[in-house]
Order: sequence, then structure tokens, then C-alpha cells
Amino acid sequence: MKKFLFKNLIFLLVLFAAIGPPSILYFIRDVYMDFGTYKNYSWKYNFQAIGDLATKKLCNLNSSIPYNSFIFGSSRSTGLYGCYLNQKLQNSNFFHYANWTETIGGIAAKLEFLDSKNYQIDNAVIFFDTNGTFRGDGKINDTDHYYLTKESRFNYYATHYKRFFTNMNIDKIRILAGTRVSDATFTNWESDPHTNDPRHVCTSEVLINYGNKELDSLQYHETIDSLRKVGFFYERDGAQKFLDSQISNREKLYLSRIKEIFDKHNTQYFIIISPLYDQLKFSEQDMSVITKLFGNRVYDFSGVNDLTNDYYNFNPDRRHFHPYVSKLMFDEILYSHGRASSSVATRQTD
Repeated sequence: MKKFLFKNLIFLLVLFAAIGPPSILYFIRDVYMDFGTYKNYSWKYNFQAIGDLATKKLCNLNSSIPYNSFIFGSSRSTGLYGCYLNQKLQNSNFFHYANWTETIGGIAAKLEFLDSKNYQIDNAVIFFDTNGTFRGDGKINDTDHYYLTKESRFNYYATHYKRFFTNMNIDKIRILAGTRVSDATFTNWESDPHTNDPRHVCTSEVLINYGNKELDSLQYHETIDSLRKVGFFYERDGAQKFLDSQISNREKLYLSRIKEIFDKHNTQYFIIISPLYDQLKFSEQDMSVITKLFGNRVYDFSGVNDLTNDYYNFNPDRRHFHPYVSKLMFDEILYSHGRASSSVATRQTD
């Protein structure tokens, strides 16, 4: 019995020596910003989720700010600046509330959360992606905050812990050690303290340059041209192609819930269908579902058009577009909504 107990004690000591110090450092570094209150909740490491950080910022830091306007969507929404929208929409106070690879369930959960916290939702801009919004039956991302996923706080913390220590690499070791981390891991996108706009702090200079297509254009064009030579930016044949139907019955319920919240708040909303390099459009069946609910507030920039025809409008990953494209789309929306039909987007109507 003594030998058995001694062996177990040795095993436990060895186990603690192996996982104890890293675990202590993990809590000290607080890499997911789970255990403290911070001056800002910017995207610091590539394994963090901006939706999770945005919820923490809204609840822990900016809970007293009377936001009444919100931006929702995936990473493709990050080029639309809340500080710009504050200038364009009267009496608006925007908060950027997106997530990586956002689903329709995630958008619905964020709106329900805001509604439950008694935020007035006067304005909403939502980005729908033809290749991501309606995936996985629209289920909310498990990277989102437990306020939204409805999981327990313990499971939420445990999931972060397991994710960090899964597939350990040199950068994660450096994070624990407090030493320099590679730029690929240390993204360090400083967000605006008020609007939560990613990757910039709103200043007069930022707003003046917002939409400037010429900044660093020569070097950027050379990068895209080199990618075209190796076939990464492949030629499109110019024929309009459509995706198969994606919207499930569950996702229709999420869409209906979003519309219910908009109706409750008398929200002025804008549904932007993102332009993608593949130039594919939603199926006519899916577009019918969307426009039946949201009517002439759906603005379709997907498919074959002037925006998607231009190689240089897209980032080298071919999945995202430049901030000036986001500004151009919203300016076009305001013009078409207020004065005339859109010349770039295919505006959907009832």
C-alpha cells in the first residue's frame, strides 16, 4: 500500500511539474482576456475571436455608452468604419459587433443579446457572405462568448484553456514566457476605444484617408500582378453562376428572429451581400427568402459586376476586399436608397 501511495504521489508531482507552471503562466498572461478588465479589447493574437472580445468590451468596458447602431458580419465587415457611419447616419452611435466566419445564428444571437440588455437598435448594417453566413445550419460559432452561446462559464474557460494548449508551437511558448512573438501570431489590431472599429483608432486623419484608393497602390498592384502570373488570381469567364440553395429551415428561423427584433426597434437596416472574387451569387431561391423578409433593404454586391471584375479590389488572400470598397458600397447604398437605383449593386426589391 505504501509503495502504491508513493508511486501515485510521484506521479502527481511529476504531473504538476509538467502542467502546473504552464497553467500558472497561462492565467497570468490571460491570453483570451478572460480574467481581468482591460483598457481595450483589441485583437491581439491570431487565435482570439473578435466576436468574443467585442462582447467583453461591450460588457466590461463600454457598458455605460448608449450605443444605438451596430455593424454585424464576418471579417469582411471590418473595412466598414463605424466612425464614418456616425457621420452619415443622423444621431447614430455605432459599435462594431462582428466575428470571424460569422454565421446567421451568431448575428441573431448578438441582436438578441443587445435586445435583452435594452439597447436601442436604431441602425444596423449586416454583411451576408455567399460562402459563410449560411454554413453549418447557421449555428453560432463556439468561439463566441458564453453570454451568446449559453454554455456555462466553466466550459467557456475550459475550452479556451484546451484550445491554447492544443497544437502548441514556439509562439505560444513565447507568449507564456513573455518574449517576442512572430507577427503572424501577434496580430495586434488596435481597435477604436469607442466604435470598436478593428485595426484603427478613429481620428480626423483616418477619416480623411478612408476610401483613398491610391494609398500604396503601386506596390500593391505589383503584388497582385505577381499572384496573377502564378494563377492564384485566376481568370473568370464573365458568365454569371449561382450557388446551390443554402438556407435551411433553422436558418430561416434565425432570419425571422432578426426581422422581429428590427420590427420591435423600428430599425433602419442595411443588408449587404459581400462581393467575392469567385463572382458567385446566392441561388434565386435563397435570394427570395432573404428579400421576402428584408425587402428593398438588401443590397447585392456579389456576382459579376464592376467591383468583382477588378482584381485590385481584393486582398492577396482573394477572400477579402479593401476598406475603400466597403466605403464605396455604403456610399452607393445611401445614394440608391435615397435618390436612385444603384449602378453597381443589384438592389433587390419586393
